[in-house]
Amino acid sequence: MKRNFIITILILTFFSVDAQTTDNKNQINREFKNQGEQEDYWAEQLFEKEYSKTYFDKFKGDIVIIGNGFIFGEKTFVITNTTKELKPIFSSGLFYPNIITGDGKPITKSQAELDTLSTLQKMFYNMSRSDSLTISEFEELKFLTKSYTQKRFRFWLFRKGTANPTVCFIELTNDKASIKTDMTTFINGAALTYFKSGWIVI
Repeated sequence: MKRNFIITILILTFFSVDAQTTDNKNQINREFKNQGEQEDYWAEQLFEKEYSKTYFDKFKGDIVIIGNGFIFGEKTFVITNTTKELKPIFSSGLFYPNIITGDGKPITKSQAELDTLSTLQKMFYNMSRSDSLTISEFEELKFLTKSYTQKRFRFWLFRKGTANPTVCFIELTNDKASIKTDMTTFINGAALTYFKSGWIVI
């Protein structure tokens, strides 16, 4: 288990460093006004180079909503700093924890068990936790919209015990949407067609 998460972190770190190194080579004459502008450029590059359309099934079980918590069986999304208009993406089961964590059951330790772990062991345990994930800053990336039937979004993913979030992306597709389709109607008729973890916010 630890080895798998070490590999995951190394891959994420490599992606982040590689993406930024490649950007540096391609941006010799390009300047950004701020960090947000640069992040938007990285998002464009990710969809251009890493995009592969894949249809995901909706969550099939019951979804319990308590405040900002969306409970999908044994796993929970806590949604913060996200508009009410976008929350049906979670309440409808379009996007749920297993898409990020896989289908494995979460393993939780008691406080007594945690007290026996070293600092490093606690870090790996927190990174491996899939029972509760926090999603923040969920936003539509309108500058990446290619058609009325497609919407792309960016958000920050926090895991328990980690200070730095991972930037992630999803795409929703609604083949019946038009220029007049509002967000609520779009989401109600949409399918999740892409998910990708990007880079760690430092």
